[in-house]
Amino acid sequence: MYTNKSKNLQKYKLTEESSFIVKDKSAVISAILIELKRSMNIVVEKIESTKEWKPSDEDIKLKNTHFTKALTAIYSLQVSLNFDEGGNIALKLFQLYEYCRQQLIKGYSKKVVSGIKKAVEAIVSISEAWQIGVKNAKTA
Repeated sequence: MYTNKSKNLQKYKLTEESSFIVKDKSAVISAILIELKRSMNIVVEKIESTKEWKPSDEDIKLKNTHFTKALTAIYSLQVSLNFDEGGNIALKLFQLYEYCRQQLIKGYSKKVVSGIKKAVEAIVSISEAWQIGVKNAKTA
C-alpha cells in the first residue's frame, strides 16, 4: 500500500514539474494536434493490417492504446475552445473535432478506415492552419 502511495507521489511531482516546462499554450495545441494525427494513423494502420487474420495481443493493445489517446486528444481540443472569444470559428472547430471523434469510433467498431482517413486529413489541415496562425501572431 505504501509503495502505491510513493509511486503516485512521484508521478504527481513529475506532472507538477512538467506543467512548468510548457509555458506557451499554442505549443500545447500544436502538440495535441500532432499526437492526434499520429494516433489516428496508427489506429488506421492496425485496423487495415489485422483485417485478414487474427490480430496478436500486441496489435490489439497498440490499437486500443492509440484509440484511447486519440479520443483523449479530441476531448482536450474540444474543451480548450473558447466559445466566447472564438465565436463561429470555435463552433466550427468543435463540430469538426466531433466529426473526427465519430469517425474514429465508427471506424474502430466497424473496422472501416475511410472515415478515419478523412478525419486525419481534416486534422492535418487544422494543424497547418494553426501553425500559420501561430507564426503570424508571433511576427505581428
